[in-house]
Amino acid sequence: MEGATEREQAEFAEAIAETPPELVAAVRDVPVHFALPSPHALLRDLQNGKRRVRDDCAVSLRQKTREEARRLLENFLRARQIRGDRFVSVIHGKGYSSEGGQPVLARRVPEWLADWKPELVAAWGEARREDGGSGALYVVLAAPPS
Repeated sequence: MEGATEREQAEFAEAIAETPPELVAAVRDVPVHFALPSPHALLRDLQNGKRRVRDDCAVSLRQKTREEARRLLENFLRARQIRGDRFVSVIHGKGYSSEGGQPVLARRVPEWLADWKPELVAAWGEARREDGGSGALYVVLAAPPS
């Protein structure tokens, strides 16, 4: 896996750990960027329930001010990116208790994620109903800078 970072090599090794040997032999020389799932494939797997977000990879922004939420979210995403996590869950709430009943964070969080793309964020989308539905997002993190 020439040119691959240690993290990419580790992710590749994890992905093939339980793969039958004959399949491993067939993909041994495939470049890492083809062997690892794309950000959009990861997002699709999350939304279809094929992958799950670990409890320690979720952050709740509910009941936070705009400034508190932005700072907390950016720090959380950067920490998880440095740690090597591929995706997280962001719970922003539905805004029912917002002043005037209008959601604030539900509109702002996607704007912030767009601001941080592609350095920090690779993709995002609405969470499954059981993970918060329209009150939460799955966020696929960009690879950390080498």
